[in-house]
Formats: sequence, structure tokens, C-alpha cells
Amino acid sequence: MIKLLSFLAFEFMFVFLLAFWNRKYYQNRLSNFAIAFFSTLFFYVSIIGMVVIIRFLTKRELESFDLDGNGFIDRNEVTPESVEASNKAVHDTGLSMAPFTGILFSIIYFILIIIPLAIFNRKKVNKYNS
Repeated sequence: MIKLLSFLAFEFMFVFLLAFWNRKYYQNRLSNFAIAFFSTLFFYVSIIGMVVIIRFLTKRELESFDLDGNGFIDRNEVTPESVEASNKAVHDTGLSMAPFTGILFSIIYFILIIIPLAIFNRKKVNKYNS
């Protein structure tokens, strides 16, 4: 749960930094849609990046049980830990489905970003027009 919350905090911090950069250095040339789109793209790339890292670590853990380096876990190398690592590597459909679930979560993330940006910028525009 801590990892998820820190990931989301990092992603929302990216949105705020992008909005700040847009306001301060880019003179508000980026629309709310562009800010939300780039934030969502960063969110999706972060998800895929985490999947690549997890796959690499899982594969590395599995290879650590191959004592003779032939690329297979032979009968004399089988331990309960190697069976668990093998099951973890083979049966993890979450990693295989991550590009598709990442798209779904990115759509939800986009909606969660675009609405507050629109409300915040509408209040700011109304404040200046009054």
C-alpha cells in the first residue's frame, strides 16, 4: 500500500510541476488537456517501466537457482524456493496484462487530472475577470 501511495504521490507531483512550469515559464501556452495528456502519458510509461523492472527482478531471482548455468533448473537444483520463484515467474498474468490495464488506469487518471485542472483554471479566470 505504501508503494502505491508513493507512486501516486510522485505522479500527482509531476502534474503540479508541469502546471507550474506551464504557468511560470511557458506563459500558459499548454491547455488543460495538454497538461492532462502529458501527465497521463508519463503515468502510463511509469506503469510499463515498473513492469519491466519487476520482470527483470523476477527473471534474475529465477536465474539465481540455476547453479550450473545451463539455463534450466535441473532436478538436483529444485528446492521449495526455486519452485516458488518459478511459479511466480510463470503464473503472473498481471505483468502480461499490464499494458492493457495500464490503458484503463490511464483513462481514469486522465479524468482525475482534467477535472481539477478545469475547475482550478476556471476559478482563476473568473477571479481575473471580476
